[in-house]
Order: sequence, then C-alpha cells, then structure tokens
Amino acid sequence: MPDLVFRDFPDNTPIPDDCYSCDGAPDWAALLEWICPELSRDEAERLAAIGEASDLRPDVVSLKRLIEEHARP
Repeated sequence: MPDLVFRDFPDNTPIPDDCYSCDGAPDWAALLEWICPELSRDEAERLAAIGEASDLRPDVVSLKRLIEEHARP
C-alpha cells in the first residue's frame, strides 16, 4: 500500500454526524474512510473491526493512529 494520505484536519475537528449510526454508536468504517479517503472499503472494514474491539474514542488523532498502526502494506 502506498503511503496513506490523511485529510488535513486539526486534531480537534469534530466527527461528522453521518459517521455515527442512528443509535449514536460510531460507524468505524465511515470514520476511517472520512479521515483517509484512500482506504479501500475492504481495508476500512477490517480496520473498523479493530476499532470496534478497542476502547478508543474516535477522534482525528486516534483514527490516524489506528490506520498507521494496523493498515496492511
């Protein structure tokens, strides 16, 4: 996988409302695609499973870190 390019958002950028399900739970795949549009849908889904299993609070910093640490080359 080539170097991933993240959207250039400040760390305190609020997460868009459409990245949450109707019950208020984060849609990890949508969040990951929002911060890194180059992710394939399959890779976003794989990373979403890691995010869902973690105790991370989704924000710009934690999303970038999740991708950097777990994205497949």
